[in-house]
Amino acid sequence: MNPPALTAPHSAGSGAPRTAAPAQAVDCHHHIFDPRFQKPHEPQVPPATVGDYRQFLRRLGLARSVFVASSNYGDDNSCLLDALARFGTDQCRGVAIAHADTPDAVLDDLHRHGVRGLRVYLAKGRVPTQGELRTLGRRAAERGWSINVVGNRQREVLLDWEAVLAELACPLVIDHLGWAPQPAGTRSATAALIRRLLAGGNAWIKLSGPYLSSAEGPPHFSDVDELAAELAALAPERTLWGSDWPHPVAQQHGFVPDGALLFDQLARWVPDAGRRRQVLVDNPQRLYWADAA
Repeated sequence: MNPPALTAPHSAGSGAPRTAAPAQAVDCHHHIFDPRFQKPHEPQVPPATVGDYRQFLRRLGLARSVFVASSNYGDDNSCLLDALARFGTDQCRGVAIAHADTPDAVLDDLHRHGVRGLRVYLAKGRVPTQGELRTLGRRAAERGWSINVVGNRQREVLLDWEAVLAELACPLVIDHLGWAPQPAGTRSATAALIRRLLAGGNAWIKLSGPYLSSAEGPPHFSDVDELAAELAALAPERTLWGSDWPHPVAQQHGFVPDGALLFDQLARWVPDAGRRRQVLVDNPQRLYWADAA
């Protein structure tokens, strides 16, 4: 008998991943785009709701997630807070967008709703000054949060921020493999920077969005494998995995990734099942649910 089809919005294919997810596995990077919160002046994206994402979690066999705010809502975290309330903080935590001058009361309210990190774009939107990023790092540290930084396809922008990133007062999470460009990959200046930051002991690397920098393209994005495997081996205790569902940048370029293949790619990067459990369960628990133990 053939296994039942497992489909989910914004995900090609209909099969389960070949690699079974461990119990309590976490998708550490996804978005929700709810039309109720769409800003008319921001880029319009197809609806990707809490219900849609629950189907995606079921298809991959994952239990928990981290909703990472995107630039589509600016610094309005209403969509994030709504989703956290609907998921519940046992299942989902959040990474919000805020600024150095955001009032303490706002940050404290975000914390009460399950936010455990801030996301900072370094090449679009309201880019902070280096001093403002240091301030955000201190304010995040006061709450036990991390800061996620987002690079750029056009140039290796993380290089401009190395001094600040190396000295942040809170844990640093590098989104999407730092957008290290291909085909340079492991030989790129961004890869060398990530190695230095990981060696400092405060940085985390997120294995997500391989299509953002892949020169090979779909469906396997295998040119990213060498870099992802190397970085995961350098800091297995500070490595995370994320789906980047609903893959907004990929969809802008005309293709929809297969979520099962993206999950199976992790097994190429981290072949040992015990290490994968560390990436999918233990590390997210320490970074996002430490206060729930």
